Amino acid sequence: MKILDSLLKIQNSSRSKIQIILWWELRRILYNFIVLLIGLISIGILSLFVNHKPGADIIDPLLVLFFAFLCNIAYTFGWVIELFLPNSQNYGPKVFKNGLYFTFFIIVILVFCGIFGWVGKA
Repeated sequence: MKILDSLLKIQNSSRSKIQIILWWELRRILYNFIVLLIGLISIGILSLFVNHKPGADIIDPLLVLFFAFLCNIAYTFGWVIELFLPNSQNYGPKVFKNGLYFTFFIIVILVFCGIFGWVGKA
C-alpha cells in the first residue's frame, strides 16, 4: 500500500483545473493496469471451475470489454467531480483507492457468481 500511496501523492494543494485533470489522467494507466491484472487473475480462477468451449460464447468477451469501458467512465467522474470541489490533497488519492477497491469487489462478486452458477449447473 505504501507504493500506491507514494504514486498517488499530491504535492501542491492549490492546483489548476489542468493540473487536476493531468493528475488523474497520468494515473489512469496505473488504474487500468491494476484492473487488467485483477481481471486476468479472476478469469484464470474462473477458468479452473468453468470449462467453456473455444468460441462457444461471444457474449463473454463483449461483457469484459463493456465492463472495462464502464470502469473508465467511472474513473473519469473522479476528476470531473474534483474540478468542482475546493482544492484538496486528499480527495484524489482517496477516491482513486476507493474506486479501485470497489472495482475489485465487483470483479470478485462476478467471479463468485460465475463459480456458483457453474456449481449450480453441475
